[in-house]
Amino acid sequence: MSTLTRRRFIQHTAAALPALALAPRFRSWQSSDPWAQAGAIVRAIGVPRFPARSFDITGYGAVGDGNALCSDAIRKAISACSAAGGGRVVVPKGRFLTGAIRLESNVNLHLEDDATLAFTDDAAQYPIVFTRWEGVELMNVSPFVYAWETHDIAITGRGTLDGQANASRWWNWRLAAPGNPGRDRAARNRLIDMQARGVPVAERVFGPPDCLRPNFIQPYRSRNILIDGPTIVNSPMWEIHPVLCRSVTVRNGSKPRPEQRRPQPGILLRCSRRALHLRHRRRLHRAEVRPE
Repeated sequence: MSTLTRRRFIQHTAAALPALALAPRFRSWQSSDPWAQAGAIVRAIGVPRFPARSFDITGYGAVGDGNALCSDAIRKAISACSAAGGGRVVVPKGRFLTGAIRLESNVNLHLEDDATLAFTDDAAQYPIVFTRWEGVELMNVSPFVYAWETHDIAITGRGTLDGQANASRWWNWRLAAPGNPGRDRAARNRLIDMQARGVPVAERVFGPPDCLRPNFIQPYRSRNILIDGPTIVNSPMWEIHPVLCRSVTVRNGSKPRPEQRRPQPGILLRCSRRALHLRHRRRLHRAEVRPE
């Protein structure tokens, strides 16, 4: 056994000094209570406010019979609302069939009682956008309700957002069976390989044939977001998925009956700051939230 010389002793001690210096900080971090920051986070959250202007989607051609496609009418109402400086885009009583909805700044999408936005399974109604799929950025089928680099947006009211997903639409992009790993497996592996090789996001282009399911609600790189009241049923994948957002408030959501939905993560926050979750009867799933 070799003898520990004075020189080697000094070398080993010097190497350990940085770790010893960090030890008190580490112990302090371990003993700190994250809930002590809760009050400061809540006070820092900005809840959006909107001008007292309303834009009823039926005034732009929407028909609430559950059959007529209302995507263009809803888009026109949102554009008019944003151009006027903001307000409420109102979905009245009825069942309105639509494709992807893209929110703009200062717009509150308000669903009145007994109002339903039913999302079509026609994949052509969902453009390719910059999004995330299982934590990896890519260009893919738009989330059902999407926002990109916006501020002061909301989805409110006691109406329903119905993704109309079931075993034969949207969910069948993922469903696996004995001997069948799922229709999305090849695309998933290709996406992960692209990320590992550093392929630019603009070149990670996927679409309906790849069967990477869209999220339901996804604001991206946005701030001052409110989701207050709506019932979400039959989601194709994750239900509320803010990414790189600031000041997110989710409250007063209603839980659908078990037969109305396939279990999905209810709220999944990715790399977002200042988030508040109140009285929303969902589980907070794999949250990645940090204070300012």
